[in-house]
Amino acid sequence: MKLSQSQSRGAAMAQKAVHAEALTCVICLELLKDPVTIPCGHSFCRDCVQNHWDREESEHSCPECRQSFSHRPVLVKTVKMAALLEQLRETGLTALPGPDCEAGPGDVPCDVCSGRRLKAVHSCLHCLVSFCERHLQPHRDVAVLQKHQLVAPSDKLQEYFCPEHNEVKKMFCRSDQQLLCVVCCMDQHRGHDTVSSAAERAQRQTQLEGRRRQLLRTISDSESDLKTLQEEPQTISRSAQDAARHGGDGFTQMILLLEDGRCKVEQQIRDKEESELRRVQERQDQALQYITQMKKTLTEMDTLLKTPDHNHFLQLYSDLPTQRQITARCPPPSEELQNFVSVTTALSALREKLQLVLTQSKAEVSTALREVLSCREPFLKYACDVTLDPNTAHPRLCLSEGNRRVTRKKKDQSYPPHPHRFTVSEQVLSREALTGRCYWEAEWTACRWVSVAVAYRDVDTSVFFGNDDQSWALSWRSNFYSYRFNSVDYKVPGPHCSRLGVFLDHSAGLLSFYRVNEQTLTLIHRVQATFTQPLHAAVFIRQSEATVHFSQIKHRD
Repeated sequence: MKLSQSQSRGAAMAQKAVHAEALTCVICLELLKDPVTIPCGHSFCRDCVQNHWDREESEHSCPECRQSFSHRPVLVKTVKMAALLEQLRETGLTALPGPDCEAGPGDVPCDVCSGRRLKAVHSCLHCLVSFCERHLQPHRDVAVLQKHQLVAPSDKLQEYFCPEHNEVKKMFCRSDQQLLCVVCCMDQHRGHDTVSSAAERAQRQTQLEGRRRQLLRTISDSESDLKTLQEEPQTISRSAQDAARHGGDGFTQMILLLEDGRCKVEQQIRDKEESELRRVQERQDQALQYITQMKKTLTEMDTLLKTPDHNHFLQLYSDLPTQRQITARCPPPSEELQNFVSVTTALSALREKLQLVLTQSKAEVSTALREVLSCREPFLKYACDVTLDPNTAHPRLCLSEGNRRVTRKKKDQSYPPHPHRFTVSEQVLSREALTGRCYWEAEWTACRWVSVAVAYRDVDTSVFFGNDDQSWALSWRSNFYSYRFNSVDYKVPGPHCSRLGVFLDHSAGLLSFYRVNEQTLTLIHRVQATFTQPLHAAVFIRQSEATVHFSQIKHRD
């Protein structure tokens, strides 16, 4: 039947006014076909509701509100709705648009839908059924169904079901580390440490959140280390370029006489630079790979923390890294950043001596290059045991661990008066008098200002190390090194290192400070002096609760 223009316009208005759910069958989720109404008032396609009741073995109920009927209801055609639907179809409407979408690959389909199965929005752990938005509505409206536990759609609901007792797994056995049903707890797992899966999840979630915070700190520290590693090539290159430039100037003055030597030294510098750049690049790659893996783990943790499914949480929890694994940072940046200043110094000496000591000067250049990064092993044969003297310790310094560790406290310690005790600055001397060749190491924590020094025994106890001609001090002050002697202080270039090695050649008047990293040493500063008395290792600590520890190094012949 062809509709007039006014009828078509009226039908269009009617189409907009009618709510989509009133014209849709909740079983097939399409426009009603041959609509019928059952006693509870809900309407369905005749074929859909008949097929639904055919599948029910005992009782007949409404597919929408779940109301049960003692006898199978007689289906009565809904005349007015059928006429309205026919009118809508004549206007070209075959389906009503809605927010639901058909389940595709990888989606969990609704278990209630017949025909076109829609994508499930939730799964019910009580019903062990997945529902689309429309078929989920009874769980939102019916008081009894509102108590059911809804989780994200899952196609593995049977894993939540105990096949032996036909019960949902709601318990967790801590003794056997597995999910259980209530009957299992009273049967095979009687006497075990069992709790609800919700309680176990709550405990593990707290642990996981702690690990996540630690992982964030580890990532932050690793990114800081990576940044330092990324800055090293420029510093190495700049230092190498300065050394090469000074070397070129010196050899240019000697022209042909040192031409051969100049080429060899520059090549050594380039080789050293290339090897160091390769080393730093390898560390950068390792750090970046490690951070990427940790961030991936962090994303997995975040996803797991947000899931409302306790069982899903517990199943994936054991696959995550342990507390020890996430606190393990990537290899830290090397603290032996290369510095070619010693090369420049050696080349200047070579230029001054010129023809008289040509052979000797070339050897000094090669030695200087080797000292950019030295092996720790040769120094260990000069290792000496350094312990601190309580009679010299400032009252706010607390000694421990056999007098090898010193910590600055906020309050004075109960030390007796002594003529050698420091009274102004928080300083202390070692018991041992150092002569000949000696090597020792000091490591600090939480120090923004610390000085590692050597001094004579009768040094003025009211003077800061380096403010006279009886003590020599290398200090770290927040972000730079400085060397001080006889009240003259100047900065020393180099990155921070919390562990210093000190080498003393007393008879040669040589005092060297090194950054220590694993089994390598990097020269920070070298002092040439005349020592007239035995020296004592010394340390100064500026802020409270900072600690310096003198390592007990095993002597090697």
